Amino acid sequence: MWRRRKSPATGVPAQPTTLRMAVVLSSLQQYTDLMITFPSIMILSRLLTPAQIGVYSVAVTFVNLVHMLRDFGTSEYIVQADRLDTGKPQTAFTITWIVAWALAALLFLTSPLIAAFFREPDLTDVLRILSITYLLLPIGSTTSSMLVRELQFGIRYKINTTQLLVQNGLTIVLAWYGFGYFSPAWGAVAGMLTTVAGCLYWGRHHRIRGIGLKHWREVGNFGLKKTLGSVMSRLGDSAPDFVIGRMIGFTAVGMFSRGFGLVRLFRDNVSAAVGTVAYSALAQRHRDGGIAGDLYLRSITFITGLGWPFLGFSSLMAFPIIRIFFGDQWDMAVPILRLLAIQVAISLIVMHYQDLLTAIGRVGTATLWVTVWQIATVVTLVIAASAGLVAIAAALIPTTAILVVLVAIGLARESGVGAAAYARALMPSAWLAVATLVPAAVSRWCYPPSAEALWGPILCAGACALAGAIVGGMATRHPLWLEMTLVYRRRRGHDGERVSSSR
Repeated sequence: MWRRRKSPATGVPAQPTTLRMAVVLSSLQQYTDLMITFPSIMILSRLLTPAQIGVYSVAVTFVNLVHMLRDFGTSEYIVQADRLDTGKPQTAFTITWIVAWALAALLFLTSPLIAAFFREPDLTDVLRILSITYLLLPIGSTTSSMLVRELQFGIRYKINTTQLLVQNGLTIVLAWYGFGYFSPAWGAVAGMLTTVAGCLYWGRHHRIRGIGLKHWREVGNFGLKKTLGSVMSRLGDSAPDFVIGRMIGFTAVGMFSRGFGLVRLFRDNVSAAVGTVAYSALAQRHRDGGIAGDLYLRSITFITGLGWPFLGFSSLMAFPIIRIFFGDQWDMAVPILRLLAIQVAISLIVMHYQDLLTAIGRVGTATLWVTVWQIATVVTLVIAASAGLVAIAAALIPTTAILVVLVAIGLARESGVGAAAYARALMPSAWLAVATLVPAAVSRWCYPPSAEALWGPILCAGACALAGAIVGGMATRHPLWLEMTLVYRRRRGHDGERVSSSR
């Protein structure tokens, strides 16, 4: 039976983290992920060849696609359910366990067919190694969803950080000793083992105990719709690896993956700092009878306030970024990074729209829009692939712009988030981006980067961008600036209290 976490000292159930503290902890988690993951990518880029990274990228793409099926939407069900009666958590855990183990067997048995399709025999062993993670997954996913529901991001921080350290550390060691694309595969298995151990230790009071299928109809109805949307979303994310790997080659997959790497790090880590909390908070706001749309728009202001300056700077300084972090063997990734940064910046306008729709009970609509988005993405990739990697990255920009407009119209109908409210939410971020990027662009024009001059231009442009961001934040009173100011004032207040008490 599921039980809430108790305080070690008193045995009283712990209180949920406040929303502001949840965002702080989630942000800390994502920035910690960046500090661990990005240096690991830099090291692996020098230990593995583009072809080796391409093989692993295709393998992990298949695993991530299957990953969307592994819990049949039970994690999201646990977070958004109005009440968790006795039997519902057990039903969710049982369904997760059945599906995950079945998928592990399916991936293991079909891996030779997948390898034959891509004409890469070693892909078989990589996929079979990664299938082990599904045998371990049910404990980690259900415990994590219980922690998210109660905004217990402190426990999640300890579990996820330990997992990342183990996974990336083992991957680098194995790559150093010449294991090639098997290195990240075994690293993923070690990471999953660490997650399970962390859930059993730190999250033991949130672990679901027992099995059952009492509420299988309710869980299954939600899960079917959510899983379809998740699969379509993952298909769209994975489509570049599939299409490029089949039509161009694994070296091209590695090059595209590295060009998309920095952008993906932002999307999957920094924006997730808001997104991870947003879904739980939106669902809670809706359960309490509040207006979830207002909270969603505030999250968009935060995401674009972070994303537009960062992605704009990445596009401006793509050449020194690729050279410094990955080396000259990845120069072909420079125009890819430049274009994909623009594409993702546009997509941030409706970031996490499916979370809003799911939180207010419109999971079917969320699935429909995700499906439309990903089909359009796949069609664009297939059409542009014959013209090369740069053409693919360029073609995604107008496609994404059209899809953003369509989704915004759909959100207005379903949640009442109108165009005027959207414009008000985006305007502070737009001015902040202008204030940040104009000085950086002037610096780049006056002091352009080259193969002989990398650090000087990027540091100069970075300093100009930082100065512009500070001025822009103050001038626009962007919510990000106000939050940082509030944290600073509180910190000074606490320091002052400690000084007074010491006297």
